[in-house]
Amino acid sequence: MATLHAWPEPSSIRLWRRRQRRRWLGFGALTFAAVPTSLYLLLLAGVDLFGTIQVAGMTVTRSPGGVAVLEDYAQRWKDAVVSIRVGPYIARYSRERLGARLPVKPVQTAVLGLGRSGNPLTDLLAVWTSRRSGLTLPWHAEVERAVLAARIRELRGRLERAPVPGVRLANGTELAGTPGLTISLVGAVDRIGRALASGAVQAQLDVLRVAAPGSVNYANGRYDARQFKELLAEFSTKYRTYGPAVGRARNIELAAQSIDGAVLEPGGELSFNQRVGQRSYERGYEAANELANRRVVRGVGGGVCQVAATLHAAAFFAGLALPVYQPHSRPARYIEVGLDTMVSWPHQDMRIANVYPFPVRVRAQANAGQLSIRLEGAGKPHPVEWSKEILQRIKPGVQRLTDAKLALGETKVLQEAIDGLVLRRRRTVYFPTGPKVEESLLRYPPNDRIVAVGGGSDDADTGLALSNRLPDLEDF
Repeated sequence: MATLHAWPEPSSIRLWRRRQRRRWLGFGALTFAAVPTSLYLLLLAGVDLFGTIQVAGMTVTRSPGGVAVLEDYAQRWKDAVVSIRVGPYIARYSRERLGARLPVKPVQTAVLGLGRSGNPLTDLLAVWTSRRSGLTLPWHAEVERAVLAARIRELRGRLERAPVPGVRLANGTELAGTPGLTISLVGAVDRIGRALASGAVQAQLDVLRVAAPGSVNYANGRYDARQFKELLAEFSTKYRTYGPAVGRARNIELAAQSIDGAVLEPGGELSFNQRVGQRSYERGYEAANELANRRVVRGVGGGVCQVAATLHAAAFFAGLALPVYQPHSRPARYIEVGLDTMVSWPHQDMRIANVYPFPVRVRAQANAGQLSIRLEGAGKPHPVEWSKEILQRIKPGVQRLTDAKLALGETKVLQEAIDGLVLRRRRTVYFPTGPKVEESLLRYPPNDRIVAVGGGSDDADTGLALSNRLPDLEDF
């Protein structure tokens, strides 16, 4: 007997299909929601799901150690030098001196706070971006306007200048005058502030120029107080005034008195030897330590080189010309290597030359262990920058000399060794017409270690009594 099947009605089939679709859609929605929810729960649990995170071009990680690199970067950023061009001049300041800094704590907090904002959509989007193309966090500089304004006032004080007329000398030579220059404080603060905020290391300020007046005839030897109202440069060194150094201190003070009040006419030169004269007992100079043939010896006038070196350094920073100078045979203790010079009577001179269209006066004072030399004139000096680089170090040798005053086999160090140096000195003088770069190679030959060795006999070679001629180096 045949079995009869009852087929569902079409409406029942449609209902069943709708129910199946709802089940699958619900399952899909649940699955779709479960994945980001699970990821977010992992983030809240402290699991690092992030890919590449960059700040200021550096890749960092979400850990205290990972964000520590930001502190080093912020310090280097503050120390970076910004060059500010003002007409023909260039001033350089670190970003920190200009009042700019990168705040570290906020950006470190932002890195460590990724994935913990409380907004699941924001946190998961940050994870997706970091893993797909890398997440870059901004780091904005802060500029203290009051500090920046103070630096700009300082800059304006250094570079702003009144116009100075040129001069016609008696021999027909004409020295060009110096144009006047000023800057707008408000405009400068705004421009430098924008440069600092953008991370730039160069900026240029607009300047207002005032043409130099026409040249005037110059008569030598006619001075008044107005011609020496501006300080071109000042340099100081220290010296000892007690014990074995008393004679040397006396020589320094005598030489300083000799050059005090000297005036360099426009285009003129000052010869140190001509101004100071012969160093002799008759003129009041005393025996003191000095350098001779790379050795410290006793001689009349020891210490006068310190006056010449201090004057040379002041002229160097005043932008004067330095036609004649010679470094010592060893670095001097009282002045930075590269700024020293030596003199001897009558053969080795030191001369400085005036490049300004006004006279320059030397004021020298030596008192209580400090030697100060000022150079004064009618206008502001040309700005000067300098640097030095040691190109080579030369190792010294050892000299052994027989000394009958010592027991056989006994030794005594008469002079410690000093490395020789080859130094490149670079000076940039910013003239109104543009910068002039001067480079020179300075050579300091090596100074051997000198050791006296006991000969044990009155007939032994005494080395010309070197133990008496080479006193303690501290006295030099």
